[in-house]
Amino acid sequence: MRILILGNNYSAKRFFELFKKDVKNIVFLTADSSNSVVDVNNPTDISEFCLANEINLVLITEERYIDLGIQELISSMNISVFAPSIEAVSICSSKSFAKKFMYKNKIKTPRFQIFEKPAQALEYFRLIQTPQAIKPDNHNYFEGTLFAETYNEAEKIINNLFSTGNRKVVLEDYIEGKNISAWALSDGFSAKITGLSAKYQNNVSLFEPDFVSDSIKNTIYNEALMPTVEALASQGDEYIGILGLDFILTYSNELFLVGYNSFFDDLNVDFFIQGFDDLKWEDVFDSTIVGDVFLKHSFYPKEKYMLTLRQGEEIKFICANTKTNLKRYLSELDFNLKEYNEARKIWKY
Repeated sequence: MRILILGNNYSAKRFFELFKKDVKNIVFLTADSSNSVVDVNNPTDISEFCLANEINLVLITEERYIDLGIQELISSMNISVFAPSIEAVSICSSKSFAKKFMYKNKIKTPRFQIFEKPAQALEYFRLIQTPQAIKPDNHNYFEGTLFAETYNEAEKIINNLFSTGNRKVVLEDYIEGKNISAWALSDGFSAKITGLSAKYQNNVSLFEPDFVSDSIKNTIYNEALMPTVEALASQGDEYIGILGLDFILTYSNELFLVGYNSFFDDLNVDFFIQGFDDLKWEDVFDSTIVGDVFLKHSFYPKEKYMLTLRQGEEIKFICANTKTNLKRYLSELDFNLKEYNEARKIWKY
């Protein structure tokens, strides 16, 4: 198979390394550098590259490529593209759109308000008098979600967001609990959960945590994942690709959906690349596009305990069959385990 990967993130590089292991594959990777195989900001250049190199599959790992219209352009050339459309990916790329979508489709999410002016946002914070998660509308915005308990904290965050060019901010009630994510494959009409993870401080992630029961998984599938896929399909925006759903799981086991992702994030991608035996992801992606992934593939982790740690630019993946072995492998790492130990207290792990 001849594959082009559009992305300059850790996930793109990991899939490039994975696909290159098969001698039957010829794989190209874009990067924002002078060594790039193609002009990454020019859809026409990318499409011409695909034709010239007889590309069979294009894998898009960053939303900015979807926003360029590359998915539609290359698909029109009868080349398989693993990525949602511009319309479908809006639930991932815009937090304000996502929150409205959840509310409209009765998917449980924290109370929220959307603001286009800092004065209005600050007045809302002053009146509501509860801690808030403050989010820039753009999913790729470098600051991500911030939290404010006091008016002074909120003022600093909100003014900074607007002063750096953000046109909207979302204020969302702060919900105390554990951050968990569900990762699913969607063919536009059906979806299948491939795994769940718990994240702490964006630096520690645990695959298939014990505290996520089968009942919680069923709730994720029936009350968040499928309502999302079905709502998009009903409006003609079928979502094809990886769909990540971020939740807060309260200590009383209530679930609140807080956001969507259009591909595996850097802290979770190794679970799927290293955590499954004999799973050919190029075939998984291709069969998802044509709608038969659920007949052809099963997703069973090779080990019960899997964990990733990030320190600086380095990400480590640890895989073990027992908790004892997991702890032993961790002790052998030249890593500061402070955040991992803090995560264990929250997870009671």
